[in-house]
Amino acid sequence: MAHDTEEVHSQGEVISVCSAKGGIGKTLIAVNLAVALNKKNVKVCVVDGDFQFGDIGLAFDVKSPLTVKDLAEEVDQLDSYNIGNYIVKHQSGVDLLLAPEQPQYAELVTTEVIGRFLSLLKEQYDYIIVDAGQGLTGQMVDLIENADRILTVSTLEVASLRHTKKLLETIGQLGLSERTELIINRHNMESLIKADEVPDMLKVDSAYYIPNNFKVAAQSLNLGVPVAVSHSKTDVSKSIFKLAQSLTVTDRTKSEKKKGSLLSKVFSKS
Repeated sequence: MAHDTEEVHSQGEVISVCSAKGGIGKTLIAVNLAVALNKKNVKVCVVDGDFQFGDIGLAFDVKSPLTVKDLAEEVDQLDSYNIGNYIVKHQSGVDLLLAPEQPQYAELVTTEVIGRFLSLLKEQYDYIIVDAGQGLTGQMVDLIENADRILTVSTLEVASLRHTKKLLETIGQLGLSERTELIINRHNMESLIKADEVPDMLKVDSAYYIPNNFKVAAQSLNLGVPVAVSHSKTDVSKSIFKLAQSLTVTDRTKSEKKKGSLLSKVFSKS
């Protein structure tokens, strides 16, 4: 007896990396998380979501004649085939969608544009890492609302923690708390606040911890070579590889649960 089968198309996962304020290492984490995931033989694209002053091109030392500005101008013609025209391929294996060269073009990147290109990228890639900028702009909200996972970056500085608390509260008001995880960057820096105290302070279950290695991090951004490429054995790189491993293990667990649920439904009918 023949059975109807339903073809399931597996889509990629959007991971938006955001922060309440700048200068705390958000871009470094986004860039190197992408490189670490790519080393697991999955397809990864980085989107520079700071549409005014993005640094993803600088972090990878690449430029492109076509950016998200050009994509926005042609959004009505955008499809899964021609979106590749706007993508830059980096030698690390990671693909990039860069921010506009001039900040005034940021206004072209509307809610519709963001939803459209992220939807198409999910068909092409296993992971889309979005450097979602800082603060609570309308575009940042669009980027986190379209995300499957939101990584919120903070440091142990009092101002950073205070602003992060407000950001997490706002994310909660948007109904996105279950998608959100906390990263404490420079967790071993000198501070009156201990890193292991932060989850309770910010009312989250747990956090990922990235150590402080300012010299390596600064050199990486200045040279345009990700730490995970140039200094893969450093404590910073190891912690980001561990983060990538944690994210992929979580995804496998979710996938297995879904498969188990589907199988149980099938056999319960027999």
